Amino acid sequence: MSNESREPTINSVGDFARHLGLSRWTVSRILNGHDGVHEDTLKRVREEMKRLNFQPNMMARTLRGAKTGLVGVCLQGMSSPILAKKISCIQESLHGRGLRGVLEVTSGDADAERDVINHFLSLRVDSIILVGSVLEAGDSVFERMRSTKVSAVAIDPAHNIPIARVEVDRRMGMELCLRHLKAKRHERIGLLGLESDPVYGVKRMEGLREAAKTAGFVWDEVFVSMSLPGWAKWSFEYGYALAQELLQQAEPPRGIIALNDEVAVGAIKAIKEWGYAVPEDFSVIGFDNLDIGKWTDPPLSSIAQNVEELVAESIGLLGANSNQRGEVRMVAPRMIVRGSS
Repeated sequence: MSNESREPTINSVGDFARHLGLSRWTVSRILNGHDGVHEDTLKRVREEMKRLNFQPNMMARTLRGAKTGLVGVCLQGMSSPILAKKISCIQESLHGRGLRGVLEVTSGDADAERDVINHFLSLRVDSIILVGSVLEAGDSVFERMRSTKVSAVAIDPAHNIPIARVEVDRRMGMELCLRHLKAKRHERIGLLGLESDPVYGVKRMEGLREAAKTAGFVWDEVFVSMSLPGWAKWSFEYGYALAQELLQQAEPPRGIIALNDEVAVGAIKAIKEWGYAVPEDFSVIGFDNLDIGKWTDPPLSSIAQNVEELVAESIGLLGANSNQRGEVRMVAPRMIVRGSS
């Protein structure tokens, strides 16, 4: 007979609790996401769940009215590097809390987003996270969410929807850009693609106008806004094309604020091809602080969204009282100054 120890047969929460030498009550509290369990016990249960690949029957727990441990995550797309970073951070944060995310992509379509939310509610998820929601405040799906009492939070929604919201302060981001370029004595500033963004472009332009007024700038004398119709992606190529248009002006502005880091990098390539130097002739600032900015020549100055803080605030709101549906938290961005400015 073999002396090798056999793994226990685990078919239920009760079996799992007996295997650990814990009460079913303690294990159930952990599986249902309740507080009041010692951290060492919590860690031990999660590690053993992973080792034995034990997954409690979610459907049975749902029928009993218990929490499922599922969080519905709805986002508008994955093509943007900053969106991918947000999703990665959300998944990591959920896993660290013993939760699982159910991910759906809507491509920025309101009808698809509404269908996804209804699907999440039919699954009886514990919570819902909307990333870049395009729904309007009066959408009927929010009434259904309220009636089910599911906790929900929106990260950077396009509109002021009636659930808890966590947003990057894009107005502040534009103020930081303008302060920096003013300190570098730039008297005229080019805006590459800011107005191309139908979701966040308005907030950024409003913030820039407020900052310009505070700085004593006359808008029409200082700012040149560039955008090109027909571009589906705000990419390196878009930045290159925008800069080509800007550089054809008799006196192009020497301070540049780009829609995002990719647009900024594309613009720098065009500027160099015209025989200019960065930052000696042109200062360029991006937005998002992607990793690529550290490796460009010169390294790219950019506005950091502070994604980790953005996600931490959002997950924290899910754990708060679900009645706090109107709470809004703004996350302050940071100006990362590198060689391009």
